[in-house]
Amino acid sequence: MVTRVHIKSILAAVALLAAVGWTVSAAAADASPAASVAATPAADKVAITSVLSAYETALNASDIEAIRRLYTEDVVLMRPFRPSVVGKAAVRQPSAAGARKLNIKFTIAEIVEMTPDWAFARTNSAGTITLNATGATSPEANQELFIFRKDTDGAWKIARYSFSPTIPRPQ
Repeated sequence: MVTRVHIKSILAAVALLAAVGWTVSAAAADASPAASVAATPAADKVAITSVLSAYETALNASDIEAIRRLYTEDVVLMRPFRPSVVGKAAVRQPSAAGARKLNIKFTIAEIVEMTPDWAFARTNSAGTITLNATGATSPEANQELFIFRKDTDGAWKIARYSFSPTIPRPQ
C-alpha cells in the first residue's frame, strides 16, 4: 500500500529529476552550433515581454481573436472558481449578458527561461473591470503565472495561464 508520504517523496524525486534534466539539456543546447543561431535569453525575454504587452492590449480591447493568436493550440487556462479551459478551440467570446470590459496593466515580476523552448513569467495586474450590462465599474487586481512555449516558427506563445485575484470581488 502506498502512503501519502511515499507519494509525496516520489513526486518530489520526479520534480527534481525533471529539473536536473532541463538544466542538462539546456546546457547541452547552449554548447551546440545551432545554439549560436538561436535567440539569446535576452532576446527571448524581449519577445516574451512583447507577447505579454500584446496580451494586455487584446484583453483591454476584448479582442478574442487577437487573444487566441497568442495561445498555443493546446493552451490551458486556469481561472479561479471555474473549470479549466483546454485547447485554443475552447476559448470563446464571453456571452453578451456576462461580458466585461477590462482596463488593466500588467507589471512583470520575473521572466525565467527554463529551456530553449519553455519559459514562465510571473506578473501582477491592476486596473478596473466594467460590467457591460450595468456599467458598474470595480477595481481589478490579480497575480498571474504564464507558461510560454516556442512555436514551430520560433515565436513564443502562451501555453498555460493561471491567475488569482489579489483583492476581494464585490458582492
